[in-house]
Amino acid sequence: MIRFRMAKINVDQFAILADKAPYEGVSYSVGFGFNVAANASRIACIFTIDFSFSEKPILKLSITCEFDVHEEDWINHITDEILSISKEELGFFANQTVGVARGILFCKTENSDFRDYILPPINLTAILDEDLVINLPESNQE
Repeated sequence: MIRFRMAKINVDQFAILADKAPYEGVSYSVGFGFNVAANASRIACIFTIDFSFSEKPILKLSITCEFDVHEEDWINHITDEILSISKEELGFFANQTVGVARGILFCKTENSDFRDYILPPINLTAILDEDLVINLPESNQE
């Protein structure tokens, strides 16, 4: 188990790209990414969701949540200048980030036709299928 606290939330992009909110035939796609600030023991989870209708984008949201990892846990994830975070542990960061995205989507759309859009359940185990492995310069280990 990796201990962490949320350090920062950024709304990187939010856009409503349609005049009205269609309700039938709306599809969505999601994406995840991770960045690491090794010298700060910080992991950032980037999450995007794009809603489309007839293959045309109608709503976009992209956020980044930054997490400070407990120093001892950070050090325990480094072996031979390699930082390794398991896909299960990445899931903790992703789950938190998706929850934040739900709240942001609610707040950003509450006075619009898009207020009934929800961020559906996401099967993170299907998306996060690899551990995060990063080679670190020797000076970033301590």
